[in-house]
Amino acid sequence: MQFSSKGQELIHHGLSPYSLLGRVTYCLLVCVSLISASAMAETDLTEIPLEDLLNTEVVTASKIAQQVSDAPSAVSIVTAKDIRAYGYRTLAEIINSMRGLNTVSDHVYTYMSGRGFGRPGDYPGRVMLLIDGHQANDNLYNSSYLGNDGLLDTELIDRVEYVSGPGSVSYGNGAFYGIINVITKKGGDFNSAQVAVDAGSHQSYKERATYGKRFDNGADVLFSASTYKSQGQNLFFPEFNSPSTNFGVAKNLDEENNRRLFFKGSFQQWSLETAYVTRKKDDPAASYNADFNVRPSDMQDTNAYINLKYEDDLSETLKASVRTYYGHYAYTGRATYGGVPYLENDLGRWWGSEAKFVYTGFDQHRIVYGLEYRNDYQQDFYLPTAHLQHSSYMASTYLQDEYRLNQQLAFNFGARADYGGNNASNISPRLAAIYSPTESFDIKASFATAFRRPNAYEKYYNDYATHFPSPDLQKERVAASELVFEYRPDRTSKIMSSLYHYTTKNVIETGGSLSTPGIEQFFNESNHKTHGVDFEYEKQWNTSSRLRASYAWQLAKHEEGTWIGNSPKHLAKLNFTQGLFNQNLQAGLETQYVGARATEQGDVLGGYVVTNLTLNSRSLIPNSMLSFSIKNLFDKHYSVPSPDFYMPRSFAQDGRIYWLQFTYDFPQ
Repeated sequence: MQFSSKGQELIHHGLSPYSLLGRVTYCLLVCVSLISASAMAETDLTEIPLEDLLNTEVVTASKIAQQVSDAPSAVSIVTAKDIRAYGYRTLAEIINSMRGLNTVSDHVYTYMSGRGFGRPGDYPGRVMLLIDGHQANDNLYNSSYLGNDGLLDTELIDRVEYVSGPGSVSYGNGAFYGIINVITKKGGDFNSAQVAVDAGSHQSYKERATYGKRFDNGADVLFSASTYKSQGQNLFFPEFNSPSTNFGVAKNLDEENNRRLFFKGSFQQWSLETAYVTRKKDDPAASYNADFNVRPSDMQDTNAYINLKYEDDLSETLKASVRTYYGHYAYTGRATYGGVPYLENDLGRWWGSEAKFVYTGFDQHRIVYGLEYRNDYQQDFYLPTAHLQHSSYMASTYLQDEYRLNQQLAFNFGARADYGGNNASNISPRLAAIYSPTESFDIKASFATAFRRPNAYEKYYNDYATHFPSPDLQKERVAASELVFEYRPDRTSKIMSSLYHYTTKNVIETGGSLSTPGIEQFFNESNHKTHGVDFEYEKQWNTSSRLRASYAWQLAKHEEGTWIGNSPKHLAKLNFTQGLFNQNLQAGLETQYVGARATEQGDVLGGYVVTNLTLNSRSLIPNSMLSFSIKNLFDKHYSVPSPDFYMPRSFAQDGRIYWLQFTYDFPQ
């Protein structure tokens, strides 16, 4: 995902978001006037009271549906209601709103950090991304795609679960610092056709068509297709400020477009799900020392998967789930070096199968046993200087027991064994205890380990000029201890806090080759230690008024005591929604604070506060919804650390952005 594999101010040339603002503001004023005059107050059927949300079954923590309060880890959830209320357009925006998580962008890809670790440009990250329990990372870079390169439109998401802490017992390789599971909607959640058109700043447009239906025989189908296109901005990079490089302005080099398809169907014990996305994005900052402000300079990613599942009750005490899946990832990168065009094509394909059994025949026990085999049969890099072809596999088995001693005390323990050949085998144990002195108060203590084996890019990438392979890389390992407190003072409130300590060994980082100066390689370098504490508070007064606030303090250091790059010590989030005009208009206000953090070169970037505002209404036109968002409401200028394969040490992020969406549901 880059050409070698894969302060500042934004300068607008020829773009006019303010003219768009004028048109949108006029439309919004008309909307408010009509809403105020309307006597119809439409009830939103998707509203979920907080007390019901607390009883929602979370499926991420142990691959077994269980109530949030019974999960052995700290669980945070963003619902479809939140996505609509705060105008989230990408998974990255959803993640940014969640406890202890943060993302940064280099104007091409978005990188996620959690529990203090998330170097920009570090494609794997350390938090596993799942879609309906299916791992959504590719098999070349092990990347999670969180922006417009992601597999899903946010309108198709029912909820997003974040479970902190290692998850290797259930999910194996890569479930390192946490798990994010995206639960998609069902056809019955629509029960009709829906179309949506969007327009935003920088000549950005999106169209989507969705059809969902639950039939009388129990069959449920959902199909959706969408397109997105953005002209983007002209961006200024002072590091390139010279006459020969257009005085640091990357002109017409921020264009982006994508296409998405999604299908989900179920009938009786069978279910089938498939998703596809292709996204092309210009690289305005010229990664890996490419020629600046010279076309072509773009990257294209294509992701797809198919997941077929069969679930059945074999007896009153034994349930079985069997699935098989296929994944595809393709990457194309184009750039120019010294006037010479450069083209790279990478291709990854894989398939796998898993069988899981849940047995409840023993009193007070729920035992889960599973087997999984995954074959990454194609992990290929096609470079101008070489064709690199590799493959890998992983065979796994896991056993987990949830034992409830009494109403107050429960234990969760298990282990997973993974075998994938040299430097890719591991045993991951976990032990957790849940103590509930009252029905409204839970204390959870856990110890778990996880591993991440080197991905294909880290081990094998070799262009014979700037980057050498590292076939002897060792797996990363983490040991984590966590203590969680959950208190529900009433049916409309929840307070949660967690304290944690992580020790990470054999961290994979990039650096100069010991044998050949000027050549990059990956190494197992220093160990890391992270400890921190976070808090989360939720309150819901009624179906339209609710509050969610969180704060995280984290300290992540290298073994020698230096501060890890892109690891803010402080993260604070505040989300508030309120119904207006007799509930005909809903306002969603979001404020996020990100503390100071270090760049890859050791500079320190100051903290910043960003505020977003979204207004939406279902009452203007029957069967429709109008949504208007202003991201970065106060036009805060701020920068984030850049990956070390870019010349700029930091990247300015977007200023004020406007987005208007009109959605129409066809009558049933």
